[in-house]
Amino acid sequence: MLTQFAVGRLEEQLDKYDEWADRFEDLPLYFMTFHGQQSIRTVIDTMQHAVYVYDICHVVIDNLQFMMGHEQLSTDRIAAQDYIVGAFRKFATDNSCHVTLVIHPRKEDDDKELQTASIFGSAKASQEADNVLILQDRKLVTGPGKRYLQVSKNRFDGDVGVFPLEFNKSSLTFSIPPKSKARLKKVKDDNGLVTKKPSSGKKGAVPQNSKTCLGQAHHPYQPDPSKPSR
Repeated sequence: MLTQFAVGRLEEQLDKYDEWADRFEDLPLYFMTFHGQQSIRTVIDTMQHAVYVYDICHVVIDNLQFMMGHEQLSTDRIAAQDYIVGAFRKFATDNSCHVTLVIHPRKEDDDKELQTASIFGSAKASQEADNVLILQDRKLVTGPGKRYLQVSKNRFDGDVGVFPLEFNKSSLTFSIPPKSKARLKKVKDDNGLVTKKPSSGKKGAVPQNSKTCLGQAHHPYQPDPSKPSR
């Protein structure tokens, strides 16, 4: 995580390690000190304590299958998953806290893309979720595969789409490939006449006027809206 935060390998520039480590410590980022399998009740109690004490507004649970191993409902894995998903949904609603839950998909053929139906278990996980993001990995015989992030559900406004991802080995991060120059495309107006309109290339962009949560951190190269620009 420190390598990703610094966007580069610090072992190649040890003189900057202390600087980046100090900046990383200042982030409003907290970890649950769980090792091994834990019950859902213990995890929920810890999350509620974090919201009350640290004003956390975003919790990431990685992953669902790992937690299910401890549940006494393991005789019926579908019922166990529905119970856990319902508990996280209730926590998010009662505490106004966003919960990101990682779920490994079912085994699919290599030539098929993952779908919402590929989520392990019943449909409750996708039904309860406000957003469903799928990390697609298309393997190619002729070369490296293509990875992209697919938004398959968006309860906010319904917009869905695909964001291509490019892996940067030096920083261990995925990023959107640089966009090419805007091209002119032909569009038809209401009268059926063909006109030329420059493509903005901003379809599906995330609005930047939202307030910053205490449980989220700014990227080191992303300007902080709370601070005046120099």
